[in-house]
Amino acid sequence: MNRLLSADLARLRKHVLFLFGVSVMLIYGIVAPMQQYSETVKYAQLSSPDKLFGGYIIPVCIMTAFLCCVFCAEEYDNGTVRNKLSVGHSRANVYTSQFFTCLIAGIIMCLAYVIPSTLLDLMLLGDFERTTGVLVLYLTSGILCISACISIYCMLITVMQKRTAGTALTLFVMLIVIYIGIITGQNLKLPAETFRVITENGVTKHIYGENPHYPKGIYRTFLEILYDFLPSSQAWQITYMSAEHLPRMIVSSCMIILISFLSGMKRLEKKDLK
Repeated sequence: MNRLLSADLARLRKHVLFLFGVSVMLIYGIVAPMQQYSETVKYAQLSSPDKLFGGYIIPVCIMTAFLCCVFCAEEYDNGTVRNKLSVGHSRANVYTSQFFTCLIAGIIMCLAYVIPSTLLDLMLLGDFERTTGVLVLYLTSGILCISACISIYCMLITVMQKRTAGTALTLFVMLIVIYIGIITGQNLKLPAETFRVITENGVTKHIYGENPHYPKGIYRTFLEILYDFLPSSQAWQITYMSAEHLPRMIVSSCMIILISFLSGMKRLEKKDLK
């Protein structure tokens, strides 16, 4: 297992998509605080560094989707997986090594943004409004959310081992999850009351009433759990630092990681590698 992981990490260090992702996040982590500070000086308004703390998660989720698809599919395309199996490595170890390699790549991309962004925020914009404990929870939730996405990507690659097909399937699933997350968030943000404007005898009146589309009861509870469960919804909440149930999001990400990882490993065990 150690030899597999060492070999995969050695290949990762030279991979174009990995180097591109780290470079983009590093530049983003430097430019974003400087731009925020510039706007603060220009408009003479106080700005909180909290706004930028979660800015890494959506770009990293997108870039790791391409990285995982290309990195893992290359091993299936060029016969590297078959060679690993022929020298005695188990399929479980091969899959585990691929997963941890992609996971390490995602974490490095996160840190490439978080470290310079946090340091510049503290120097230019002052202290964070939230406590250190809350920020650590946000960072933990963000890394686990990215880990959940990566576990899903690796699982999907075992379904479509060709590079193009795997990338297309991953992006398609990602779009579906994003769409469901958007619809769920919109339903949760519906107002409990609405009003309509009517005119009687030249007099305009505002009539308030209950919103028939407002989710209530068990249905609203289900939407709230779903909103905290989906990686796309988690990424949105972490980006805008608006999460209300961070512990629930952390548990949800751990569940997704476990289920996706075991499903992908089981799929590879039964896969006929041609």
